[in-house]
Amino acid sequence: MPYLGNEPAVAYTTVSYQDLTGGSGTSFTLDHPVANSNEIEVFVNNVRQEPSVAYNAIGTSMTMTGSVTATDDFYVVFQGKAQQTIVPALDSNLSVARLTLSKSVQGTTQTASISGSTTLDFDSFQNFVLTFTDNVTFANPTTEAIGQSGFLTIIQDGTGSRTLSLGTDYETPASGGITLSTAANARDLVPYAVSATGSILLGSPLLAFG
Repeated sequence: MPYLGNEPAVAYTTVSYQDLTGGSGTSFTLDHPVANSNEIEVFVNNVRQEPSVAYNAIGTSMTMTGSVTATDDFYVVFQGKAQQTIVPALDSNLSVARLTLSKSVQGTTQTASISGSTTLDFDSFQNFVLTFTDNVTFANPTTEAIGQSGFLTIIQDGTGSRTLSLGTDYETPASGGITLSTAANARDLVPYAVSATGSILLGSPLLAFG
């Protein structure tokens, strides 16, 4: 049958209902996963509860603000399911066709002053803003992920002339290493991409921003 708008995810879906009467406490398991509290209507003794105030829900977990007793008439109506909203599984592979972002995605950035042998934490951070207070050696990390990319902003301290040496996992164009600006407070930008475990490709540095 022809229709307007997006193709329904599931045809002829009806409103689902879950009776929780007899349960007590504040934590309950839902029959169907939900994206947020607004996708369900919760009733206690036939009084509708306010989403995100009287209860919070995500996935199949629902938590009531106040305790429910076993004698309360307690039930849930899954309005989101009837309207065919979809909650992807946490381990689903999301494609561009499934995911629309309303704002830019911002990787986590570490801002730190470092010196000596330093191991970058690629698991916790995507980008790095690092002030060198002495000569630095990037030790081989164990947290990089294939396909990960980002940037290193390297800042000379007030003394300047700090150098960067690299562990064997870091690779540079023509194996030429990284030569930084030497002026005090100079800022350089070095892009990186992880091509394989133990292979972090560093681009040629962009020098002396100002």
